[in-house]
Amino acid sequence: HLGLCRVATLAMFLRLAASLCGVATSAVVIDAMKHDIQQIQAGSFDTIIGKFRDDAVSAVWYYKESNAADEKFLDEYQKVAKELKGIVKVCAMDCERFAKFCKDVGVGETPSVMIYPPNPQPSYALQGELTSKRITNVLTKSVPSMVTSLTADNEAAFLTSDPSKPKVILFSNKPKVPFMWRALSAEMVFKRTIKFGFATEEANAELAKKFKVKKFPTIVMQRGGKGEQKEMYSGDINFQAIHNWVNLYSESGMGDKVAGAAGGESGSDEAKPWLIQDIPELHHTTLQLTLLFLRLCPHRPCWQLASLDHLEAGISAHDLVNQC
Repeated sequence: HLGLCRVATLAMFLRLAASLCGVATSAVVIDAMKHDIQQIQAGSFDTIIGKFRDDAVSAVWYYKESNAADEKFLDEYQKVAKELKGIVKVCAMDCERFAKFCKDVGVGETPSVMIYPPNPQPSYALQGELTSKRITNVLTKSVPSMVTSLTADNEAAFLTSDPSKPKVILFSNKPKVPFMWRALSAEMVFKRTIKFGFATEEANAELAKKFKVKKFPTIVMQRGGKGEQKEMYSGDINFQAIHNWVNLYSESGMGDKVAGAAGGESGSDEAKPWLIQDIPELHHTTLQLTLLFLRLCPHRPCWQLASLDHLEAGISAHDLVNQC
């Protein structure tokens, strides 16, 4: 950091000296207090970008400090860094300082922006006009989605499988999963420890009623082995605020499969829809039938006992077996 500060100070001094002498000059100065762009060096590339290629999306602007075109591009690239702050790594490297590295990655003329999508997709130089809108669009499309779009058919399985993982659901009045929600679901820790769902006002009316959702958008979280803890998010609707809230319940190792007594993986990840269904009320007149049903039909889950309510008290064992 000290070396970068000295270089920046020297560049500013040279600019001032040149302007006093009436000589036109250009310089790219990335100020950590003013810009959201992360400066990297050849030696830190693997630490900041390379080692995270399996999970993260990154962009690197390769520039030459004395190039007028790069100086002009700085403000445009800053717009990208500001909009995607905390979501995508938006970096820059000076090719006058690290010429060999830039040559090795194929950088010729600058400004040059390279996109580093998650593996196994290869990195590539963005061709054509380099506008903030275009670069942002390319980067957001590169972010994968780990979101489950909920329907009446998969709601129960989503809520009851992987009981150690909190379930976070965005209830929306729009049909498409927003980028922010995709980005949260793909975050390198959350993708392993949290399950993200997306529900719409039109398609998931009953689920919205279950979670007492009355306005859209609304974000709710379900926690606990039986989904007994439910919490509604009340903070700002932006990536960092929601990330901070979800992160409170994202513990290292959460959701990992554990070994069973026989040494194999336990079946705790399997969906258990009866955990979120109402428990049937068993009347006194059906108690004996219930005990007999459990004895004769051990393969039927308990939540199906509700079907006994319509049976007569004098039903025979043969007829009861036919209900299995």
